Amino acid sequence: MSLMPFVVAVEPDDLQALNEVVKRGLKAEREWLASARKLHGTSTLRGKALSEARKQIRKEFQRLRNRGRLAGTRDLVVAREVRAELKARKLTGPYDPVPTEEATKPGRRVGASPRSGSASEPTTLTARMAVRLPGDLADQLTRSCYWTSAPAVTALWEWQERWGDGPEVILREAHRSGALTILTLWAAATAPRPDADAIMKKADLQAQIITTGDIIRAAVQRAIR
Repeated sequence: MSLMPFVVAVEPDDLQALNEVVKRGLKAEREWLASARKLHGTSTLRGKALSEARKQIRKEFQRLRNRGRLAGTRDLVVAREVRAELKARKLTGPYDPVPTEEATKPGRRVGASPRSGSASEPTTLTARMAVRLPGDLADQLTRSCYWTSAPAVTALWEWQERWGDGPEVILREAHRSGALTILTLWAAATAPRPDADAIMKKADLQAQIITTGDIIRAAVQRAIR
């Protein structure tokens, strides 16, 4: 089975709690294997009979893993909860493939923040979690996030064309690049300023965007509750 990697920003405490869940899952797997070997009497079997018993144990072990009954790795725990989260949000599809030109674009889509706070409210998502999801689940996750968010993304592009970056963004980018000039100050002073309704509209549209990271973080919360 092919696996697709994801790296997601999470809270350090959540990652630590998830690691504890994985440890318990691994302990449960080991206990199940010990019980299954005892049940099949593998300690007294030899040759073909031992090989057949081990085959049956591996088959049942994999079946229980596939059903989420056993999960002794981070990948298995998160995959199980991602499936549950998609089902709870009614994001099980079917969905068309993500357009090739969109799938290959670097970075986040317009309006999709990493939910990482602001200058006045520092991010709490300071840990990075690597996880691999089965190809079919990763595809479902990516498609559902893309198409569910598509209307809001389109509306945000229209908002951006109407209001532009705004004076604060222009000045911040100029300071960051070291290119603060009189021309930049003039551009910031004359930039269109969205009114309160426009700002609220943008925030509402941003809230409608669902990223793969959002779903995986929600899956982590399911696992550690």
